[in-house]
Amino acid sequence: MGGYLDRTYHGPLGEAPYHAYMPHGIVGWNPAMGQQATARVKAAGDRIATMAARLPPHRSLQWCLNRAEGIASSDVEGISTTLRSLSLLESLRAEHDLERNRRDTQALGAARLTARATDIGRRADTPITAADLREMHLRLFDASSVPFEPGRLRSDDIWVGAPGATPLEALYVAPPAEHVGPLVDDLMEFVSAHDLLHPLLKAAVAHLQFETIHPFPDGNGRVGRALIHCVLQRNWPETPPIPLSAAIAEHKQAYYQSLRPYQTYTGDPESPIRAACAEVAAVYIADAAEVACDYTEATARAVADMHAEWDGLNLRPHSAAAAVLEVMATMPAAGVEHLCATTGRSPNAVRRGLRRLVAAGAVSETRDEHTGRRVFEVSELLQIVDHRQKLLTRCWQARQGGFRLSPAELLTEWRHDITATA
Repeated sequence: MGGYLDRTYHGPLGEAPYHAYMPHGIVGWNPAMGQQATARVKAAGDRIATMAARLPPHRSLQWCLNRAEGIASSDVEGISTTLRSLSLLESLRAEHDLERNRRDTQALGAARLTARATDIGRRADTPITAADLREMHLRLFDASSVPFEPGRLRSDDIWVGAPGATPLEALYVAPPAEHVGPLVDDLMEFVSAHDLLHPLLKAAVAHLQFETIHPFPDGNGRVGRALIHCVLQRNWPETPPIPLSAAIAEHKQAYYQSLRPYQTYTGDPESPIRAACAEVAAVYIADAAEVACDYTEATARAVADMHAEWDGLNLRPHSAAAAVLEVMATMPAAGVEHLCATTGRSPNAVRRGLRRLVAAGAVSETRDEHTGRRVFEVSELLQIVDHRQKLLTRCWQARQGGFRLSPAELLTEWRHDITATA
């Protein structure tokens, strides 16, 4: 349709008219972009497609990127936490305050969501369906207490605006609930089609349409960004998902603004103006992908340097210290009980291993501020996620300035920024 539908809001002061946006379908749509936009999308896509060849095969790197994406995607929605806090939730199983537990649980859900979206995308010969989308939503809210049923499309009208805003004050009013099912089916057919669209353009258009439909009561931003990974994996299944949300979180207002032209377009479905509206979002996603690639390569360099330092410790392969490091490569903040359970070693053996690792500087000892329990940390992994803003700011500055910094240069400047503000 590509226009507005008349609706009525039944508020405390009586009935009032408002308009809900109804987008055109996107099956078969191939929006023509300008030469500059096409080049930016292609350049970003080329980097994503060849990323796997430039990354070391460390399990800790894949885990770190997944957690960075989950934490950052939550941060875009105002749910802020840290990798340290998430690791303590998983390893200590400690009961912190309810708000912290809520944030951490949802951020872990976002990490599981990205992993599931990646798995779905890698089924290249199987169509992606509305059921897959609902499962992704279910993964996001697994173990979370929410006032709706996860995994179900919304049955009520929805809008985007300040907390407590009615549709009369909303920034955007999504399509009425009765249109959500057909629009989602159209979106999934577009995603599943084998066509000549550039994969990154296809991912950007799918994300744009998803956010326009807003098919769930909550979690649309996080599921919509996970859908980008799903689409990219159908075309580049060997490439690890880059933390695109980490880049978006640092330019959040520009991200929202890139969606607005398409969400206000009224006119013919094949109009060049509609294509130009989609181009705004596609260019933003391409730039964010370039920044996410820079961050990924810098993270890979930091992780590789960390593993090289660990190799220099010359630990016996089957020692308790080596077993502890193996666990902490994907759980960088943990207590002794968790390390005993996951390594199968006795408390005394784990403590001996930890003493050696602390003395060597590979692990640091601290305490959980809420429970007072002893915690051991791998600082490098925590910093690359929890201090990502400074690194991503450098990446965005380089991108907007038209120059590239090597991973080593980015890490050097990032570490200087951290030290300067410590």
